[in-house]
Amino acid sequence: MRRGTLIGLVGSGAAIALVVGASIVWPGLDAQETPKVDTSVWAIQSGDTRRYARVNTTIGELDTVRSVSNPSAVVQGEGGAYLFSDSWSKLTPIDEAMPVDLDEEALRASPSTPAGTTEVVVAGDFVAYLTDAGTVHVGRLSDQSATQLDPFPSDEDDAPQYTADALAIDDRGILFVYSQDDAAVLTYDILDGAVQARDEISADGLGSPTISAAGDAWVLIDAEDGEVWVEGANAPITAETTGAVVVSEPDPDGEAVYLADETGLVRVPGDGSSPRRLVGVETTAIGTPADPDR
Repeated sequence: MRRGTLIGLVGSGAAIALVVGASIVWPGLDAQETPKVDTSVWAIQSGDTRRYARVNTTIGELDTVRSVSNPSAVVQGEGGAYLFSDSWSKLTPIDEAMPVDLDEEALRASPSTPAGTTEVVVAGDFVAYLTDAGTVHVGRLSDQSATQLDPFPSDEDDAPQYTADALAIDDRGILFVYSQDDAAVLTYDILDGAVQARDEISADGLGSPTISAAGDAWVLIDAEDGEVWVEGANAPITAETTGAVVVSEPDPDGEAVYLADETGLVRVPGDGSSPRRLVGVETTAIGTPADPDR
């Protein structure tokens, strides 16, 4: 897969969330031989029985199922597959050649994520963490590294630490971060460890900030009402969405960001031109919004 994807827990114990965004029925618990050509993705099952599984997407069947204690999400990136568990506090590489049951004792030995992690975004091997204190940490899945983002270093002991309210990452390792305290969006290069840009923004009334990007242009969205701020624009624009909004992930080759709502799909160009509805009509609900990337 080109992009790493987070797969969270689903509400029903009989349902499975897949990287490809589909659901299938558990056909059994016996491990089977994995095809030589890797067409697999990883999934987790919630409920009374908690398990993780490898799914052969060619034939639509599970080929491996193992138990796991308190999973949060499964990640499939360029370097392999990983499990987040214990409310995002642990990160465990999956041994794809010989997956094992992961009980509480096994997970305690796994590397810890930054203290207080509440949100994780992944693209390729790059990962960024947002904590309950608002601090941001960046690193790589492959070496389980995480360094706190400090875009404005200071020698003063009482200097406030940088905090954020929304973040997103693309598979180049470019991080887009919105901070209400800083009243700006940062574009940060994880590989170089440097701020590429800081764009001041006045986003009064922003209730539920979510950020994405089309190419190098960031797009900040209020997920509650679909109001949108696009890099370089003088004022916010209205995307004419209804209810809660689910936003597409950053695409370094993209020209637009996509917003899914209960009435369909809206395209928001990264050049600041007017949004356009691609699916549905604003006044007719057709379902629960899903991730536009899947």
